[in-house]
Amino acid sequence: MMGGGGSMMGAIISLKNNKALRNIGKRSNWKNYIGTKDVPTEDPIKASPELLAEIRTRLQTEKKKRKKQQILFVFLSLLFTILIIYGISKLEWVGIQLKPNN
Repeated sequence: MMGGGGSMMGAIISLKNNKALRNIGKRSNWKNYIGTKDVPTEDPIKASPELLAEIRTRLQTEKKKRKKQQILFVFLSLLFTILIIYGISKLEWVGIQLKPNN
């Protein structure tokens, strides 16, 4: 017997059971879910130039705020990393002390 034959048999049985559960009706009665109308839908909300300008300014201010937060986060992360590396370099480990060659 081949390796993995049991799992393949389980997959075959599962597929057979799923196929039996499906309601296979007449294919001629199937509905066209893709749609036959080529008419684009209309937008119920008409955007005025004032509304578009307001949205544009709001998005620009949010973008500036997000950019400032990202820059601050990167700066603080860099500073924290430098402090950690400096602190680790100043530690004197018990088994790793470097002695000058005399």
